Amino acid sequence: MKKILLPIDGSKRSIRTVEMVKQLWKPEDCEIYLAMVVAAQLYINSMDEIRLRAEQSRPELKAVADMLPEYTVHTQVLLGSAPGVEIVEYAKEIQADQIIMTRSSRGPIRKLGSVATYLVKNATFLDVFVMHEEPEE
Repeated sequence: MKKILLPIDGSKRSIRTVEMVKQLWKPEDCEIYLAMVVAAQLYINSMDEIRLRAEQSRPELKAVADMLPEYTVHTQVLLGSAPGVEIVEYAKEIQADQIIMTRSSRGPIRKLGSVATYLVKNATFLDVFVMHEEPEE
């Protein structure tokens, strides 16, 4: 059974990965791991603020999980100051087979965003699938 990690950041573009999963895998063929990284920089944020932000993320993850009612879905809030690092470490921990995410690029060049770039370079132990931000017309 495939373990598919979907990094979710709350944006509409990140949730598009749910539709990709539905197109690629049947519920009995995979487990879905939804992860959201919450900034945890102690020199900027207090522990109470970090805990509060983590708790506020849980309903958002549940809402995305509810979009996959027939699938086995796990949710995880990751605390850290570098989303790419946290996602790679979590992928190792769960022994993920694939990460599916949408790119977040800005500007006319439309390069990969920093997190997608980090994952492609550092998550070499699994497949990283980076989707376009918007459907091509």
